[in-house]
Amino acid sequence: NIACGFSDERVDQVLAECRKYGLSASETDALLSMVYIAHAEQLPAGCVYLKIEEGFAKGIPVEQIRPAAAKRLDCMRRADQLIMSVRNGRGGQHQHLVQHMCMAMESGLPEEVIEHVINRPGGFRYGRLIHVIEAGESLQLAGLPPSQIQQVMSDCLDRDLTGPEVMRVVEVIQTGLRDGMEFDAIHDALWVASD
Repeated sequence: NIACGFSDERVDQVLAECRKYGLSASETDALLSMVYIAHAEQLPAGCVYLKIEEGFAKGIPVEQIRPAAAKRLDCMRRADQLIMSVRNGRGGQHQHLVQHMCMAMESGLPEEVIEHVINRPGGFRYGRLIHVIEAGESLQLAGLPPSQIQQVMSDCLDRDLTGPEVMRVVEVIQTGLRDGMEFDAIHDALWVASD
């Protein structure tokens, strides 16, 4: 647990839950194995650990928590592979981007949209991509179709928007949708106002 960087309190809470469920030491180790694997693969182990903590907090049967943690690990591997397909090595905020991409994919944002966005010309900057991926996830949850999400994400990158500017774009689109506006009208008004 020390190598993975978790506080004693977090570890003690999970171990207490494992005891509460009557798990043996080997069963507890098997449950936490996904965390160790993520750490060994230089993926955000805390993201997998959080999935286990969430499972316990929601009262999910322990036999369903391990597959959920394994699914989270697989998702992070896919995100890492997407990033590594356009980068030679990990650097910057790599783990943060992996985590945000994984969360977006778990929310239903298609990998193809993410792949298109990270393969765009103009440089690969972690901070910008994290904000744009978060925006894509928010728009996915708002019900926008993938083609429109990809268009907005690309617009944000093309215009080199900052994090707060990207979140403002999301707010404008969500408000317009709630008000019953068509996407094209929102999109046109958004960029006409900013140009």
